[in-house]
Amino acid sequence: MSDHSISIVPKISSYPEKIFKAQTILTWLVSENIVKPELSDCVLSIDSGYAVSEGARLITAYPDQLPFDLITNGLEVITERRVFYTGENGMEECICPHCKENIAQENWRFLNNWYKQLSDELICPLCNVGTEIHQFRFEPEWGFSDLGFTFWNWPLLKESFIASFKEKLGSDISIVYTHI
Repeated sequence: MSDHSISIVPKISSYPEKIFKAQTILTWLVSENIVKPELSDCVLSIDSGYAVSEGARLITAYPDQLPFDLITNGLEVITERRVFYTGENGMEECICPHCKENIAQENWRFLNNWYKQLSDELICPLCNVGTEIHQFRFEPEWGFSDLGFTFWNWPLLKESFIASFKEKLGSDISIVYTHI
């Protein structure tokens, strides 16, 4: 069996007061018994995460598929700039908002300046116009932020939960499905 994840990522490259917001979201998830309050080795990262808890049954479309029996079953809270990509799901399209061309097959060096925090813009390798990264359309969806929440091996999340998450973040969000 391979691992997969669902990441909820604000469409803000540099989230203001990201540590405070991460703690606020975590406090909410713990108070709803969605994740356990203590850190453990339950995510695919060098960092620890927060294991799935019984309240998660209320926020997933398929509660019987929650990964209680897996080691990798938790929430990873990310507070550093990251490209939240789809893993083996790849990138079919990356559409420039100016020239409307698909640049997914181009050399992906156009992501380097964003990742290195030199700019929040991507420069299209075809039309050479710089645009804020969240204006590009990625298929399947990718996320770009210094704040994110990755649920490891969880089934689909309910729309109502995603809407609550979006409201608590106070911004548009990307939902990134990763398969590794």
